[in-house]
Amino acid sequence: MKRFGVAVLLAACSAAHAVGWNYEESVDKMTGKKSASAQTVSDNLLNFDFPYQGKNRGYLPVRQHPQYGLDVLISIDKGQMLCSTYDCKVTIKFDDGPPVRFGGNGPADHSSETIFLQGAGKFIASAKKAKKILVQFNAFKNGSPVLEFSTPQSLDWPRK
Repeated sequence: MKRFGVAVLLAACSAAHAVGWNYEESVDKMTGKKSASAQTVSDNLLNFDFPYQGKNRGYLPVRQHPQYGLDVLISIDKGQMLCSTYDCKVTIKFDDGPPVRFGGNGPADHSSETIFLQGAGKFIASAKKAKKILVQFNAFKNGSPVLEFSTPQSLDWPRK
């Protein structure tokens, strides 16, 4: 499955909180081919109950990987994003547009901090025009929090 490398990608996202999209390119060691990513970090922190209290930021990476293809992810530092195999929905609002529902999938390692969005192309088309992106998901015993991403420069994808 195409879920490998999430931890590496998120580590790059969390290195420093900067507003907007940050871009990276690397070479996949297995294939020798180029991998590209863009990521942004949430403006807000989530306030979850025990045992997930404390700093909890959201991440919104887009990646093109030679082995796994094109992916858009929603991720948090800690907590449980509810994404069962039969009903996983994420609501996303681009600027002042209407909220849009996306399906999702959990990662192959069954960790609960990441959701892979279905419809990466649809997301990217909207993100290429957006200056603000809101993401709402279901969290175990913590309702449906909203992550806020400021993107003063719209997503440049594929990177030119």
